[in-house]
Amino acid sequence: MNKKGNKIIKKILFVLSYVFLAFLFLLACFLVFYITTNAIAKKKGTNPLISMYTIASPSMEPYIKVYDVIVDVRVKSEQDLSIGDVITFYSNTIDTGGFTITHRIFNVYEADGVIHYITKGDNNQAQDAGNIKFSNIVGKYLFKIPGLGRVQFFVSSTLGWILIILLPALYIILTDIIKIVKAYKIKKQVEDIPKIKNVDKKHEIARDKKVRALIEKANSMNNEESPKK
Repeated sequence: MNKKGNKIIKKILFVLSYVFLAFLFLLACFLVFYITTNAIAKKKGTNPLISMYTIASPSMEPYIKVYDVIVDVRVKSEQDLSIGDVITFYSNTIDTGGFTITHRIFNVYEADGVIHYITKGDNNQAQDAGNIKFSNIVGKYLFKIPGLGRVQFFVSSTLGWILIILLPALYIILTDIIKIVKAYKIKKQVEDIPKIKNVDKKHEIARDKKVRALIEKANSMNNEESPKK
């Protein structure tokens, strides 16, 4: 591969690295918001404004598949729910080990002034045992991110952490270190050029030419490792 091709590849890798870091920064901001709002909601004893869940059961397929991540929004009142809505809730009847269930509202009825919801998974033959009240509902389905759960499980593993988080960060750090080392070497080369007064014209031209060559080399290095604006 020629020199021009190497420069292009370096620029692409450099830009992609910073794009990835920007994505991680935005993701970190969202996680801070998500964790903060959930902590505040937990302290107040209310449901979080936004909640996310990784689906581990095929009970809602094909609408929601295993490893899809769903995003729920907090339901303000019973009037915001109707038959056909997909909700996430805690069941008082089914033993889920403390985990939530995400199913569709199959029917609604009122008894003794309290509204009860009967739910059913789209992929299940029968409706869920028992029923739930509004207080059991965590949130209403907003949208899904298909397959994100696979990425979540992979990133949480040691190999995933190394490949997705650690290596790109190390690449950027090493690139900056190499850049600093190169700049330092060029500076030393410039400083080592003899600055003798009253030299003849021939030596003066040669000295100035060498200085200009080193400066151009430094500028070329910066252009290779910095994306053009």
